[in-house]
Amino acid sequence: MTRALLMLALLGLGACQQGGVWANVPRDDSPDGQACRREAADDPEVRRISGTATSGNLAQDERVREELLAALPRAWRTCMTRRGALPPGGVEQVRRTTF
Repeated sequence: MTRALLMLALLGLGACQQGGVWANVPRDDSPDGQACRREAADDPEVRRISGTATSGNLAQDERVREELLAALPRAWRTCMTRRGALPPGGVEQVRRTTF
């Protein structure tokens, strides 16, 4: 039951994989891009962060959103680099901290 609520919270925070906590992850419909989106959603750090979401504490939920805005693109870029779809290194991405 608890695991189902945690996953529901992640889906609720993620909304449509376009905005919300996925706003900093580029839209990439390639097979690598889609596989890395799934891998980023299943990343242990992302799951740990999303597990701290509550259903009533707005301040905590905002902190969770901000952490997910940073963790999801980091996990996605790591996966894309490992697959060879993105070159390693480069300029640090602009960090979006609010919706």
